[in-house]
Amino acid sequence: MLHRLLILTLLPSLFAADPVVHRTPVAASVFPQGARPGQTIDAEILGEFLDNASQILVPSRAFTASLTSHSPTRLTLRINTPASAPYGTYVLYVISPRGASNPVLLRIGDLPHILESEPNSVIDDAQITPIPATILGRLNTDGDFDFFRFHAARGSRWLFDLRAARNGNSLDAALILLDANGRKLAHCEERFIWDPFLEYQFAEEGDYIVVVQPTHRFNDPNFAYSLDIRQSPHIDTIAPLALEPGDREITLYGAGFQHTNAKLEFSNPTVTGQLIAVNGATARAKLHVPELSGPQALTLITPEGRSNTASFLIDPTPTILGANLKAPAQVTAMARYRDPHKFTIDAKAGESLTFEVRSQRFGADSDLSMRLLSAQGKTIASNDDFNFAGEAFYQKDPRLTHKFAESGTYTLELRNTVAVPSEGTPFQLTVSLLMPRFTPQLSGDHPYIYPGETKKWKVTVQRLDGHHADIPVTVEGLPAAITAKPAVIPSGKNEADIELTAASNAEPATAANIIVKTGAETAWRNVRISSGGGEGATYARVGSAILTVARKPNFSLEATASVVNIPRGGTAKIPISIRREPGFEEPISFRINNLPSGVTMDPLTVPASQSTLEITIRAAQSAAQARAPRVAILGITNGEQQEAPRISILVN
Repeated sequence: MLHRLLILTLLPSLFAADPVVHRTPVAASVFPQGARPGQTIDAEILGEFLDNASQILVPSRAFTASLTSHSPTRLTLRINTPASAPYGTYVLYVISPRGASNPVLLRIGDLPHILESEPNSVIDDAQITPIPATILGRLNTDGDFDFFRFHAARGSRWLFDLRAARNGNSLDAALILLDANGRKLAHCEERFIWDPFLEYQFAEEGDYIVVVQPTHRFNDPNFAYSLDIRQSPHIDTIAPLALEPGDREITLYGAGFQHTNAKLEFSNPTVTGQLIAVNGATARAKLHVPELSGPQALTLITPEGRSNTASFLIDPTPTILGANLKAPAQVTAMARYRDPHKFTIDAKAGESLTFEVRSQRFGADSDLSMRLLSAQGKTIASNDDFNFAGEAFYQKDPRLTHKFAESGTYTLELRNTVAVPSEGTPFQLTVSLLMPRFTPQLSGDHPYIYPGETKKWKVTVQRLDGHHADIPVTVEGLPAAITAKPAVIPSGKNEADIELTAASNAEPATAANIIVKTGAETAWRNVRISSGGGEGATYARVGSAILTVARKPNFSLEATASVVNIPRGGTAKIPISIRREPGFEEPISFRINNLPSGVTMDPLTVPASQSTLEITIRAAQSAAQARAPRVAILGITNGEQQEAPRISILVN
């Protein structure tokens, strides 16, 4: 009792000066995580602060989605994918009077889509699944495993590709392949971020079982995944990574390359090509590359379906085959483990050159370091992991710009520190004369503004190689209720504030997809999709932002505990603090969503002057031992509802 009184005594001093917290919607997961073109599906989004959601915004317009119900922690929606919907992964946002949510991903794929059906948590209940298929499942309760039974022909080769982290989900799963008697044939835990991937050739015809196993101590309602069981190939990388325009030959590295009659599909249809040889883990193709420049995407279309999409570059910079570099030039090669590439450069005194590697950013499993050596073998400049603006999570490609003090012959050394297969992993090295440039970046992808408010929103640039000029900034696509003043990033600065103003009668939940132009360039941002933390994350590049008119909150709630234990037949107290806007003194009533079965809350309304309280919950003697990981504490007054960050309740 003394400890609880001490907490309540301290809370006013801890929070009295703290401002009210504005909480935008949080979308933690979407289920199912995918659909086929021409399909209509019912889906749900789990998260926090989702009450009063008004629409789902899809910037790409690859599909449409409409809300069918909403609550603070769960939305239901109907997703319509037109027959012409392009394949790929797309972001969607939840819009409400609180603002726009973080984005979540939905993947449009070509295989038949099958929903997981419980019970299927033991081998005897394995769900019978025709293949090929994309299985849409989740491990949303503690102790949940998913078993799927399928039939494979003798000698057939199948790929098992589970996407969770790559879909922006925090699930860390393992794949186990069993025969009909439960004997383990293969196992994989991590191949892509946290996602497992298996390739297996079946020696005998018969029934087999694939198991999706969680590696977490506890499962979570948000643990969703999509599992492709397919015979269409997987592309890891393409070599060369960069191609000059003209007739070129490339090698694809990956798994499942079986058909020379597979078609090549490019993001730019003026690029054409055909396969000339396949060998399971590799394939070769001839391409005709037109006079283009920039990243391109390639997909294989086989009789069994589509591969994933891989990236390469079209770069008109002259390619050098020897070891002597002269700007402008590019080198495309394969990096091997601890087998350095060395190049010579004849530089003049006062000359500035930029050396840049592209490899890991284009999907290669590499970590190259770069050293520039004098004629005497002394290191005069080096770089390992350059901080490229906007690149995602970790970045391992090097880049350096150096001004040579003396004329002479220098050596540039590249070394790969990652153990890779004997063929190596592709990279492109470019050497160029000093070319001032900049990379524009959005400061966020879902800003909000209150009615009648003027607010500053930042745009930044990374200036490279001596760029100093002024950069004009404009905003396109604003809703009628919001205006923006043109801005300038002045010489010598790397950022500017865009001044946004919302009309006093602007309606909360008004939203628009806006584009920020910096000169002729469009500002962009790599947005982290996963709530899992660590390497269990994926990113989506967005070239626009969702600007929303939001309702200003009069109060916000904080819970002082993230986990509350309650014994069966007993009670527990949850200390809560209230942050109020100045002059807001209204009574607030409380309720709780998502309590464990058999647990109830004592009715509670606090008077206008009270800023700290305790909520009492009671567990019946008959309540089952359980864990409720996403409990929402809600405060309501005068039609306004606010939610504290989620807590977990354990009944034991």
